[in-house]
Amino acid sequence: MLALWPREGGVTFVVSERMAVVITLLGDDRQRGANPPPTVAAQAAAALGVDGVCAGLGTGSSGQVLVWGQDATSIALEDLQFTLGQGPGMDVDAGAPVLVSDLEAAAARWPVFVPAAAALGVRALFALPLRIGAIHVGALQAYRANPGSLDGAALSDAFALAEAVTLLLLHRQAAAADPGGAASGGPQPDWSQPVTFRAQVHQATGMISAQLGVTLAEALVRLRAHAYVEDRLIAEVAADVVARRLRFENDKR
Repeated sequence: MLALWPREGGVTFVVSERMAVVITLLGDDRQRGANPPPTVAAQAAAALGVDGVCAGLGTGSSGQVLVWGQDATSIALEDLQFTLGQGPGMDVDAGAPVLVSDLEAAAARWPVFVPAAAALGVRALFALPLRIGAIHVGALQAYRANPGSLDGAALSDAFALAEAVTLLLLHRQAAAADPGGAASGGPQPDWSQPVTFRAQVHQATGMISAQLGVTLAEALVRLRAHAYVEDRLIAEVAADVVARRLRFENDKR
């Protein structure tokens, strides 16, 4: 069954009834200034016919910080993409989703990420942009344990969900920036407090750049390469760099 969802600006969008329920819940949370419960992400995944769904802020090589739908597999997937610098979430931009119905078929594109994702039990991954107009601010990602595409109706639902999550994110950030918490009668905890935290990685990148006399971009590549060779998460290696347990001077060439 289909339902009509009135979008911002008075435009009506067609979604499934199950997704209409999810979007209504997100809209209610936005109006109340409440944090969406984890069950809403599970409902969204069920509506899309996938095993999990999440949303993250950030673009390009800087990776994403998960802000919604933080199940264990989603967190592990985003850590992998950030550590390896590969994957659909890294490649999505404001105008083009990255929809991979069978990751094994994309091994040439992401040769390191694909087997790592398979080890997590993920065989399909879909990344859609979170955007404000033409500005790309992050991505909605959905994964499956088995290969399979999103059909037209599910893809329409996914785009509608991405827009609803973006609106909720904007509202919560505005509320967090408002000392008086006008929308809810007082300051509220920020629902988008990240599970994955990148500040230490950026600090480590700057330290490596200074140690090696290279650009920040190359320093991040060196950091990722070290994490890959050591079979560790990039956040763990970054912590060693920041704590000065690891230095990169010997890598000069």
